[in-house]
Amino acid sequence: MDGCAAHPGALNTLSQNMGIKNIPGKKKKEGENYAHIVHIVYMGEKQHHDPEVVTCLHHDMLASVVGSKEAATDAMVYSYKHGFSGFAAKFTESQVKKIADFPGVIRVIPNQFHSLQTTRSWDYLGLSPNSPNNLLKDTNLGDGIIIGLLDTVLETLIRQRSLQMVTGIWPESEVFNDEDLGPIPSQWKGQCVSGKQFNASTACNKITLMDSPDFMSPRDVVGHGTHTSTIAGGSFVYNASYKGIGLGIVRGGAPRARLAMYKVCWNVPRGQCSNADLLKAFDDAIHDGVDVISVSLGTQLPLFSEVDDRDAISIGSFHAVTKGIPVVCGAANEGPSAYTVENTAPWILTVAASTIDRSFPTNITLGNNLTILGQALFAGTEVDFTGLVYPENPGLIPSLAGVCEALLLNNTPVAGNVVLCFTSVARRTPVALAVSSVKAAGGVGVIVAKSPGDVLGPCSSDFPCIEVDYELGTQILLYIRSTSSPVVKLNPSMTLVGKPVSTKVAAFSSRGPNSISPAILKPDIAAPGVSILAASAPFDPYMNGGFALHSGTSMATPHVSGVVAHLKALHSSWSPAAIRSAIVTTAWRTDPFGEPIFAEGSPQKLADPFDYGGGIVNPNKAADPGLVYDLVVNDYILYLCAVGYNNSEISQLVGHSTTCSSTKPSVLDVNLPSITVPNLRENITLTRSVTNVGPVNSTYKARISPPWGISVAVSPETLVFNSNIETISFTVEVSTIHEVNTGTTSAASLGLMNWGINGTCAGKNYSLVVLVLILIQHHLYIVVDATCKDCKAFDKRTFQVHIVYLGEKKHEDPEFTKNFHHKMLTNLLGSKEAAYNSILYSYKHGFSGFAARLTESQVETIAEFPGVLQVIPNRVHKLQTTRSWDFIENHQHSPENHLRRSMGKGTIIGVIDSGVWPESESYNDEGMDPIPSHWKGICQLGELFNSTNCNKKLIGALWFVKGALDEFKTLDKTDRVDFLSPRDGIGHGTHTASTAAGYFVKRTNYRGLASGLARGGAPLAHLAIYKVCWTNRGCTDADLLKAFDKAIHDGVDILSLSVGNDVPLFSYVDLRDTIAIGDYRLTVVCSAGNDGPISQTIVNTAPWLITVAATKIDRAFPAAITLGNNQTLWGQSIDIGKHNHGFSGLTYSERIAIDSTDESAKDCQSGRLNATLASGKIVLCFSTSDEQDIVSASATVKKAGGIGLIYAEFPNDGLESCKIPCIKVDYTVGTQILLYIRKARYPIGKLSDPITVVGKWVSPQVATFSSRGPSSMTPTVLKPDIAAPGVDILAAFRPHEKKQSNGYALRSGTSMACPHVTGIVALIKSVHQDWSPAAIKSALVTTGKSNQTLYFTSKTEIHPHLTYTDHSTSTSMQIAASQTGTDGTSISAQGQTRKEADPFDIGGGHVDPNKAMDPGLIYNATTNDYIQFLCSLGYSTASLTRLTNTTINCITNPHARNLNLPSITIPNLKRTSTVTRTVTNVGKIDSKYRVMVQAPPGVEMTVKPQTLSFNITTQILSYKVTFFSTQKVNGGYKFGSLTWTDGEHDVRIPIAIRVTAFESYAHVQISGRVFRSDFRRFSIIPAHATPFFFPSVILDLPRWCWNEEEGRRDRDQRSTMIGREALSEIAAQISDRDLSGLLLHSNTVGRGLRSRRGEETALPVLEW
Repeated sequence: MDGCAAHPGALNTLSQNMGIKNIPGKKKKEGENYAHIVHIVYMGEKQHHDPEVVTCLHHDMLASVVGSKEAATDAMVYSYKHGFSGFAAKFTESQVKKIADFPGVIRVIPNQFHSLQTTRSWDYLGLSPNSPNNLLKDTNLGDGIIIGLLDTVLETLIRQRSLQMVTGIWPESEVFNDEDLGPIPSQWKGQCVSGKQFNASTACNKITLMDSPDFMSPRDVVGHGTHTSTIAGGSFVYNASYKGIGLGIVRGGAPRARLAMYKVCWNVPRGQCSNADLLKAFDDAIHDGVDVISVSLGTQLPLFSEVDDRDAISIGSFHAVTKGIPVVCGAANEGPSAYTVENTAPWILTVAASTIDRSFPTNITLGNNLTILGQALFAGTEVDFTGLVYPENPGLIPSLAGVCEALLLNNTPVAGNVVLCFTSVARRTPVALAVSSVKAAGGVGVIVAKSPGDVLGPCSSDFPCIEVDYELGTQILLYIRSTSSPVVKLNPSMTLVGKPVSTKVAAFSSRGPNSISPAILKPDIAAPGVSILAASAPFDPYMNGGFALHSGTSMATPHVSGVVAHLKALHSSWSPAAIRSAIVTTAWRTDPFGEPIFAEGSPQKLADPFDYGGGIVNPNKAADPGLVYDLVVNDYILYLCAVGYNNSEISQLVGHSTTCSSTKPSVLDVNLPSITVPNLRENITLTRSVTNVGPVNSTYKARISPPWGISVAVSPETLVFNSNIETISFTVEVSTIHEVNTGTTSAASLGLMNWGINGTCAGKNYSLVVLVLILIQHHLYIVVDATCKDCKAFDKRTFQVHIVYLGEKKHEDPEFTKNFHHKMLTNLLGSKEAAYNSILYSYKHGFSGFAARLTESQVETIAEFPGVLQVIPNRVHKLQTTRSWDFIENHQHSPENHLRRSMGKGTIIGVIDSGVWPESESYNDEGMDPIPSHWKGICQLGELFNSTNCNKKLIGALWFVKGALDEFKTLDKTDRVDFLSPRDGIGHGTHTASTAAGYFVKRTNYRGLASGLARGGAPLAHLAIYKVCWTNRGCTDADLLKAFDKAIHDGVDILSLSVGNDVPLFSYVDLRDTIAIGDYRLTVVCSAGNDGPISQTIVNTAPWLITVAATKIDRAFPAAITLGNNQTLWGQSIDIGKHNHGFSGLTYSERIAIDSTDESAKDCQSGRLNATLASGKIVLCFSTSDEQDIVSASATVKKAGGIGLIYAEFPNDGLESCKIPCIKVDYTVGTQILLYIRKARYPIGKLSDPITVVGKWVSPQVATFSSRGPSSMTPTVLKPDIAAPGVDILAAFRPHEKKQSNGYALRSGTSMACPHVTGIVALIKSVHQDWSPAAIKSALVTTGKSNQTLYFTSKTEIHPHLTYTDHSTSTSMQIAASQTGTDGTSISAQGQTRKEADPFDIGGGHVDPNKAMDPGLIYNATTNDYIQFLCSLGYSTASLTRLTNTTINCITNPHARNLNLPSITIPNLKRTSTVTRTVTNVGKIDSKYRVMVQAPPGVEMTVKPQTLSFNITTQILSYKVTFFSTQKVNGGYKFGSLTWTDGEHDVRIPIAIRVTAFESYAHVQISGRVFRSDFRRFSIIPAHATPFFFPSVILDLPRWCWNEEEGRRDRDQRSTMIGREALSEIAAQISDRDLSGLLLHSNTVGRGLRSRRGEETALPVLEW
């Protein structure tokens, strides 16, 4: 520090101001010990312009604390002297406390660590170097701009979690070639620092300007920094690819920009990138003269406040932005959950990740010639036809064996075979685990069926690992199960580029709202971040030839950094805020081809600003935005004042005295290019200012698309700019008509506002997000799950229960059928005694079959007996677990509903479940009619159950335990668990039965909550109980089938089953799906499953079943949390009477962790909390893993001595009781509490008892847990059918004491939704006794309340109360009718993010009992209709004849989509398709209906006829609907509706269409002949072949071709050379709707073919 002597005056002045005394130099004492921990001393804005003076001041401060200048030199780590003032040094704890009291020290914080977030893309964004007019040309490829990159490795690069966490840059890569670059820009002040294996003189050039002092080397070990640098500013590299995949030109967005790499991330135990290093990198980057800073790093949830020094990115970026340097950061990779976006400070440009128009399809060809397209990065050799297996488990839970992350391969021949497995985990971990297991067992490939995702990765050693969705996985599984020797062929992956691939926001991309400051919209923008090809380092295990495909917001960030570099070059005077505004306001809200952008997640939805901010970055538009929303330092100060920082903190940060106004400014007035109102309670007015950066004389007019239910007014509506007026302010008044809390992430609450120039919309727009406060969120749900803790190895000599299914019974006498079963079993086993001991059940009423204990060899023998259709092992099914009836408007006293007409009189509801608690008041038979005469059942005796437990309400009860006992041997007979009788040991069956048909019980409640009248939907219906589910082990097939058999015999009218399977599903006629095969002539209501919000998880999908999804009701249990600063926040709880009602100490779990480095302390995992520090306190925990929930967390807190729990988690539904007071909050509320804890010296809080709030408190929502469609079995059958209340439902339950009779409980699940519909079905059945099950389902579906908006298709004879749209004349559209929730608000679907509910969430909508009683028209279906449906699925007539015991004749070419369902689903609309439906009039005899349609986006609909006229002789009419695709890409499902109306009835059916521009790359139509082969289309680049220049193409016809004209296969091996003219002629003859390119035989693509210039170039793509 000799330089300090040169500045004595300045240094003395500063030292005196800081209170620093002169410290003489002294040596460290021998043996003196310092417990060194690096801390950062943050001092805000630097106090002197000379960096050396600032550094000397830091050393003097440190010397005055540590005792000598020598000790200060040893302790000092960094001096921050350019962008701001501060230093990092090693301190003892006492020294930290001492220096914290120095004047000018804002804060002293321990060093922390940050984690990482880990070409077609630039052409996709419109920056092609071949385009004559774009931003590349305008800025000379970004020449003269310096991009600074603070980078790291791929800790959260989605798939690479085990890499060494080091990075930097690999300077030898071709992308850093500085050929043709001019001199280094004059503003550059940095240096290139040598280090290990890094020579500054040779490694740095005119493109890589490195600065990483005090470190071993800037060289990149893993490749992350090299990869991100390439994307931002890499030079052109031709013919780059990953093993032939993604072949093309690799380059950065600004190829002539200079790169300055700041290596800050290392392989350290607690993280990768420390705060100390990050702040130093920011400090040096500001000094060095960079123009843009790109940071592909993130922190962890929960977040620190934006100006908390522990968030080094926020602090460093603030100083950079105030110096005019834009900072671009990744949004993080924690999506798709809401509230996960990071880097949320308003001065940061935060980037989400999206896909591009490129995919890597991989052909899976089955032995039945079916080709299925998966996705993979498989560049190995083709796997020719070989065995294909699925590891079926011979035990009760076969799905366990086929789970990718836990494959059980002991009983499966894997060697030499390809293995199919299923997983519900979205990330790549299960794929890697499955590959490891299969490779170890000698397998040759893996097909993974999983929820749709974005991120692909190659598997080690080019092992084939191909991903498909559940639907395709189920198709493959059905092929395996239907074939004795299934085989498969796997082709290498191909590259498909262009319109057939739709754009999505990546599933991993973190989502808003902003948990720190919800009024600041984040992310700001989205950019490509999935499977991006760029340079990497040799140590990257996924690199080949210098390049790798990686995914993450780390990859999206440098895309935007490259765009910012161009804007900086073009508009050097623009501020960082102006650049951000230009990018946000001009973004694409469709993809570059005009197609809608979806947000991948659980479930998929249309993207909104919380997914992508303004949209997808549009570089060329951003260069000329017209208007910008600018911000200066003072605007950020106003923001800091608005969010509550004190004057001292703000003054120290900005470097001059600042005083916040006594009138607190509004955070809503921060001049951002977005408006987010997180708590709209009443009218508000906010202000924005725009600056004209376009033509001097311009006029703009406002156009507004307000969010649903929101009114938005802008003043003035016209902005006029001239040479004197460049900046104009305007006000926006926002008000609401909502009377409910709609939630912050509802898609229905998103709007848009545009400023159009000269009367036209010029794209000068910005996102308008007006939201309503979430005070309450429901969370967990209850299920009784089937588990297999002690699965035993299967032995051929081991007896196991199997079901021998014989189809329709052959004789009407049940005893004859039973004797036949015994005789068959006797013939097998050799004696009557053996048969008697073996048999469990004889199924003799509804169908024929029996359950018996058999060895594997006996199974093989009896399977060959005549008449045996199938022999399958017994399995376990799982249970899927009052205000609700009033909520759906089934009021007891309302004169307009049908409850008063019948109350379900005369109907018998059979409930197959866990039994009943007969003493419950809900089963009182007072006022009940006599038992119906058609009842044939009994009241079966058993443990604590006798005939007196049955009455006129509970008319029958049976129990079936043989299947469960055979498997489990014994049942848990401890107190309050189970009984060998119909008595319910679980409570589930009691709850569901009372929900369906419980009698009136006044003043019921759960511990004082939800008090009111409890009753079922059909309170005068009779109940028959069939107990098949035992303890927590579930319900076996054998017992379920026997319950079905008895229920049919007993005469029940309706069956209710809150029971389900798991994905993958069995086929509809596979006996292993006992629910589907039970009986399709009886009305059966089933739950949809509790595996939501993941798509394709719906169960009970047979078209003859009524499948029910779960929704919330308008009741909540808010509980107040009062903080020591008098702030009151709200959560939800059902823990009442446990609170001490006083203030107690409040702490954050991470603060009281036993091990401060243990991340699992955040969510209060067992044994992680320090009991001394937790004792007597309320503990705040954040949910960070799927393994932890509020009940487990409360147990941890209680064990540690805590007295209360606040549990912050992502949106979920259902509440649970804890042993201590526990309150659930969302991440926003949790973060607000955490900010208070971090700021207060002694934080305290008070937890209040919850209260019950009923009415318009929350808007209708589909529950998070409710399983979603489409059906993975048959997508043409829309599931679920209907939605009903299923969250926090109060109903009868097993009491705590055996003799107690008045137990009631709150439970959640589709198990609770199912009996709601069952009760409504009973009401309908009692009034319309002759209606078929299909008619009843139709009435429910067509009258459901949904979100669809309807339009007439013609102008003729419109009813006066309806407006319409005439599509034929393109006249303006007006809403004709809107079907919404019970309170008139839009129905949303709760998931990891929220969206507007669609038919895959709610089917026909929310059930409406009153309208369902009088639907007007019905869509009926008969047994023969279902048989023809099964024919369309490929079942043989012989098997169907055996199944039904009647001769079956399948009609010619039946199609599943023509089954007469009250819905239309087309999963693969290629061009056009016509569907037929038939309706039956059940309303007025003489009536006339007219059609209204809402066509799905991208699809045109034509209905013929458009009018249906009914009279006394014509009560059944058919119509046809023709769908025509106007969309040219493969996209997700789009939704619409078709409604027939007579002015009184609106008979609506939902429509779901998925456009498939290509279904298989092996299908091409030429001149009437369909060729099917394994060859690739012309538009696809084979991974193992070198593409060639296009003077000609070799077209190989397949070896075997199907000749449609002659109906046979022809052998054809011709090859033809086709020139340009001939190719054009052929292309002209091919419909652009049927062909995306020509066939190429992979072997004919010449490896040595080159262009005229001698370069290997990319294969051209035909446009379509």
